[in-house]
Amino acid sequence: MLLKAGDVFSNREISRIFNVCTRRGIRYSGSLRTGINHVVLTTFLNKTPEESIENPYNDRFEGERLLYTGEGRIGDQQMTRGNLALKMQMEKRFPIFVFEKKAPGKYMFLGQYNVVSVEIEKQYDVHGKLRNVFIFKLEKVSDRVLLQPGNLKVLPKL
Repeated sequence: MLLKAGDVFSNREISRIFNVCTRRGIRYSGSLRTGINHVVLTTFLNKTPEESIENPYNDRFEGERLLYTGEGRIGDQQMTRGNLALKMQMEKRFPIFVFEKKAPGKYMFLGQYNVVSVEIEKQYDVHGKLRNVFIFKLEKVSDRVLLQPGNLKVLPKL
């Protein structure tokens, strides 16, 4: 199966294809202790003010880079779980596959990315309190991925 930027999938399809959970914005296959196989990120761009109350993450593009807000909805974010997996990717370089939420249960594939840096930014949490969040800066590696049983092959960027 060839996965191309612009292809749309259901949440269940993403979970089945990549062997990750159906919840969370940062979903990884493998473990932090024994090694991450790959990460699936879901982002919700261009939110309405009402949607921003429930989903306080300020993900956005700056030029070609995706600025992805780490996980944790209340208080300062911690470098654990999904946030730690993204930080580890800067050294280990396992694949990160990014999907943008387009409608309830529908996600569009944006491509494969690498984390190039992580910074701390001030953002509001779900209770309206200012807090520290991690901003992971990601650059696109490829628009296409060839999915084969037990193997994810990255194709050159178009």
